[in-house]
Amino acid sequence: MIGKKPEINFPDYLNPKEPIHGTTTLALTFKDGVIMVADKRASAGYMVASPRAKKLHKLAKRTAMSIAGMVSDAQYLIKLMRAEINLYELNRGREMPTRMIGNLLATIMYGQYRSFFPYFVGPIVAGVDETGSHVFSMDPSGSITREPYTSTGSGSPFALGVLEAMYEPEMEEDQAKKVALLALRSAIKKDIATGDGIDMLIITKDGIKEVPKDEIKSILGDKYPLTG
Repeated sequence: MIGKKPEINFPDYLNPKEPIHGTTTLALTFKDGVIMVADKRASAGYMVASPRAKKLHKLAKRTAMSIAGMVSDAQYLIKLMRAEINLYELNRGREMPTRMIGNLLATIMYGQYRSFFPYFVGPIVAGVDETGSHVFSMDPSGSITREPYTSTGSGSPFALGVLEAMYEPEMEEDQAKKVALLALRSAIKKDIATGDGIDMLIITKDGIKEVPKDEIKSILGDKYPLTG
């Protein structure tokens, strides 16, 4: 019929009703800084959209952000935050503190939420500044809370159970790495949208360091949840 809009049948992996999502991320403070870990699976409904999703992103010299939720929204926010941070540092000639970065992101998300088009993400902003180590948890409405540890994404209930049982204030780095990895391992084992690999960042006053895959494997030993 002339003028009738043609019906388009998207393949499952391009179905706009199933946008690509990132899943489990977590962060915790330890004696000298912050540890962030995340899995690498991006899902679209019941399909693995990518086994190589990057969910931990550096925003500043000593501040990073994790993403869980709609990947497109998260990628836009990362670009926006990096631009705002770069402008601040160019204008002020100094590093933007982690506390300010967290509050800036929460304000941006709140403004979007009040316009009835929220960002469908659950980010964590974590880092170290002159006032200490920080882990900020947020939701799509722009609420922000500072926590010693937190987790976001579909596997977060499993990760939080391990963190509740094993977290201790002022842990040494080696102990904190193991706690963070065991918490994420629990999510990988129990949540179908979490898996395919592990990324880990260590943030201290000296900057951000990415932990090699071989070191992650050696920490978990026979508890490493992947075969590759």
